[in-house]
Amino acid sequence: MKKIVLLFLINFMAAISFAQLNTNLILSTTPTALLSDWANRKDVLTYIVSPSGLLFQVKIKTELKLSDGTVIGTTDLAKAKIYTAGNANLILTALDVMPLEIMLFTGKYKSTFDKTGKLPADNYQLCVQLVAAVDYRALSEIKCKFFNVAALQLPVLMKPYNDEALDTKIAQTAITFRWTPLIPKTTTIATYHLQVFEVQENQTPMQSLRSSQPLLDVEVKGATQYIWRPQINFSTAISADSITPAAQQKGKAFIWTIQTLDNQGLPVLQTEGNGESRSEPIIFYVNPGGGNPALKQKKKATKGLKDTLKTQV
Repeated sequence: MKKIVLLFLINFMAAISFAQLNTNLILSTTPTALLSDWANRKDVLTYIVSPSGLLFQVKIKTELKLSDGTVIGTTDLAKAKIYTAGNANLILTALDVMPLEIMLFTGKYKSTFDKTGKLPADNYQLCVQLVAAVDYRALSEIKCKFFNVAALQLPVLMKPYNDEALDTKIAQTAITFRWTPLIPKTTTIATYHLQVFEVQENQTPMQSLRSSQPLLDVEVKGATQYIWRPQINFSTAISADSITPAAQQKGKAFIWTIQTLDNQGLPVLQTEGNGESRSEPIIFYVNPGGGNPALKQKKKATKGLKDTLKTQV
């Protein structure tokens, strides 16, 4: 009898040792680059552990890899939470599978995450496995899913277009700013931080942008147009030495730009290139004469030619 009981215990322990839990990993192929958003969105990541009839004390081993398999982040299993699995469906989200407070990132990905909380644009794979809570032996197959963090294209400023001269009377009433949206469209609504600066005397346009107080400083959420009612006297022509004589004839010079922010109020790009996520700035003018000088000159010349022809007739 003792031998039968002992044999049963040996077989039972062996069954537990080699038993594995069935799991399923569901991951969006294009999640947001901001990892903290994963925890707030159930549609980004779901990890399902099926019932097995046996109870297991498990931890979740998660590895974040590049598409070539290079590991750039992994959970610190010593600090990982213990779950009881096997008695019923266990449905977990990113908050459970990839708790950011115990994720260990490497190299440039660590510095980028510490600074921005984001992943740089690239192709990745996420691999998840259940391991025993004590000795970390594998209790499930490794499930991996590929995903992509898309490179973002900042808005392009459209109107006023570069070097455009606006009519003073119209500009004093309203100036319409238009730009293209952030591409590709993200899961959260982008905020466009619109700023307009006047180019002061003895300043280049970029000096004005970097050191002057903006005349207009407004945030536009989601929309790609803003109508500014400036209430400014545009009657004095610009005399800045940094602007060419031709530009001086166009009137007061202004420079405008847009900084694109995510739903946390942070620049959407902080890893490479334009660290402030500012679009290429554009210069426009408000002509104190009330219109485009070149167009006025052309109209004047046309009128003079018509008068001459009438006289000849």
